Amino acid sequence: MEQFLDYYNFSEFNKDTSSFFDTIAYSWIKDDLYIVLEKKEGIFNIHFTSYSSKNDIGKQKPQGLNTLIENFKLDNNEHRKIVQQYLDYN
Repeated sequence: MEQFLDYYNFSEFNKDTSSFFDTIAYSWIKDDLYIVLEKKEGIFNIHFTSYSSKNDIGKQKPQGLNTLIENFKLDNNEHRKIVQQYLDYN
């Protein structure tokens, strides 16, 4: 997972103090758009989110949310392609 996070410029995992997510890492797309990788009970989910400020991530619930992948698997090529498509959006 660490190699995936580094390759796609995700932050380190941190506890979400807003209680909206459990533990998250994120990567900036553009403007106020981010990909959030949520870890909850050993399962990973990928979300397309918007926050008014990078400083709000993990402290406030997102302004917008679209769940892209539930139960994300590193070895699933389609899952990685979806992440790449959204990060290429910028």
